Amino acid sequence: MKAIQIDAPGGPEVLKPVTLPDPVPGAGEVVVRGQTIGVGKPDVLFRTGVYRWMPPLPAVPGAEMAGRIEVVGPGVTHLQPGQKVLVYRFRGGCYAERIVLKADEVTPLPDAIDLDAAVSIPNYQVASALLNEAAFGVVPKSVYVNGAAGGVGAAVIQLCRLAGIEAIAGASTDEKCAFARAQGATHTVNYGRERAAERVRELSGGRGVDLVLDHIVGKNFTDNLKMLAPFGLIVSFNALGGLPEKDLFKEMRANLPVSPAVRCFTMHSFDHDPAARARVAARTVALFAAGKVKPPVHARLPLAEARRAHEMLDARAAMGKIILAV
Repeated sequence: MKAIQIDAPGGPEVLKPVTLPDPVPGAGEVVVRGQTIGVGKPDVLFRTGVYRWMPPLPAVPGAEMAGRIEVVGPGVTHLQPGQKVLVYRFRGGCYAERIVLKADEVTPLPDAIDLDAAVSIPNYQVASALLNEAAFGVVPKSVYVNGAAGGVGAAVIQLCRLAGIEAIAGASTDEKCAFARAQGATHTVNYGRERAAERVRELSGGRGVDLVLDHIVGKNFTDNLKMLAPFGLIVSFNALGGLPEKDLFKEMRANLPVSPAVRCFTMHSFDHDPAARARVAARTVALFAAGKVKPPVHARLPLAEARRAHEMLDARAAMGKIILAV
């Protein structure tokens, strides 16, 4: 089978097309033939060798695949060849025509869900978990999402729209702000030329927002504290821009009148709670089956052009999902 493999960490050039043996399922396993493969920031962490859950190299990247069951192994009775499924696999392996997995690692999909759309379900799972599980203790009426033009950001905005939550989207260009408005953002902030905290305060009538979702962080992360409403919460779900320059606890104390809270979140929080993970998955699959969300696609490329997909990510050019087609 055709696949993309990395032998050593590095830039997009380390993504090499290879031919690997077709996988054979063992007891309790299935082989999924992919139709669409999702490309996202976790794949960049994998490619550059800084992903906390890296497998030994050489390895095939990719955490997201939508396709059909091709072969079932001995003992698998609840899945059938030809059935639509979603693969959401943190350890990689999805940049390939086929993948072998334990049967409980795949999520069955209703026939009504298009497989091109299905590969974006993981983005909506993250978004849903951010607004619900990660925001535990806060019932947000307003949300600021940083870096809102990506797959997760667009998903957050769409879910906020469905829930009647005011969504203020932060992005680095006017074009990305326009994209966020098209997803349903109530307001946008171009933090390339505006002070985000001041603008959010202005847009919220001075109150601030109940929830800030930030996967960039960076040296000015503590400025997010200034945009919180009383008892507001910041959830950091990555730190692509590095860590804060100022002492976080000191800055929280400086903003004590709003009783601020900060949480670091990862979907790996569900690794030891499969029931909770299944709950999040079922919630998002139901939205797709009902046609209530529409994932935006930035580019659809052949699997062999994975390097080009990563070049788009590194250039921060993507607005919506990048998909590799098998």
